[in-house]
Amino acid sequence: MLNWNDLKYFLAMAESGSLSGAAKKLRVSQPTLSRRLTTLEESIGKDLFARTRNGLELTAIGEQLIHHAQHMKDDVHAIERLVTGEDQALKGSVSISAIEMIGAGWLVEQMKPFHDQFSNITVEINVENNTVDLLRREADIALRMFRPNQSDLIARKTVTIHYSYYASKDYIEKHGMPTYDNLKDHNAIIPGDEMMARVKAGPIKSKLFEMKPVFRSNSLMSLYSAVKAGYGVGACICIFGDNDPDLVRLFDNHIVVSTDLWLVSHAELKRSARIRAVYDYLGDMLLSNKAAFAGLA
Repeated sequence: MLNWNDLKYFLAMAESGSLSGAAKKLRVSQPTLSRRLTTLEESIGKDLFARTRNGLELTAIGEQLIHHAQHMKDDVHAIERLVTGEDQALKGSVSISAIEMIGAGWLVEQMKPFHDQFSNITVEINVENNTVDLLRREADIALRMFRPNQSDLIARKTVTIHYSYYASKDYIEKHGMPTYDNLKDHNAIIPGDEMMARVKAGPIKSKLFEMKPVFRSNSLMSLYSAVKAGYGVGACICIFGDNDPDLVRLFDNHIVVSTDLWLVSHAELKRSARIRAVYDYLGDMLLSNKAAFAGLA
């Protein structure tokens, strides 16, 4: 008889392509995964993976098994959602997925009043820049920069996040105030290509390339830290830049990028009292900060 847990580990290894990736995802050791895989392959009597220098590659039987294992995983999660959805007690755990810039510090502070009111609910904030799959219970609630298109998800548009250019007071003291006319004399903090593609076209974007690029990252947190450290001129989320006493907003508060923030959960999970409590609190809390996110506070 096959063990579902072994199939769960097999699926994680297939999706990650390596033992280390699956171990990190499942929070178990690599020896445990290797042992589980050996047990599963012995039960089946065939190898499910070919071990290569680049990681794990599915064999023919592995390719066939992965589809069935995925269906089993979806069915298990559907049962979990059904059971969780009947829970009306304001206690238990609720997981929230958020990008690093929001989840690492700001959201932790903003959830403290909720904790004070509902001390029996454990709030778990998962900081991740990749999109989690709510349908498979990778999180109960997600804060996303786009509207989901899955019909089984409920999404609520909360605030519009504006980004503006900032420089640190220390940088301005050393290099002078950046203006439209002297950008060639200043240093630029450049986002990754994917972020850069969303920057609004216009004179500011074209002039950005007149500056000397000195720092680049695809992490919003790293970009913000580089501005604070005085590397040069860079874009930050207004709610953070405006409230940072060490930063100065530039170019007549020009808006570089705008993106909507969506609050997302699974329709069945919203019948859970504890998840609904967190969902409603997040929605109200975000709307109360609407002006700050827009850079108008």
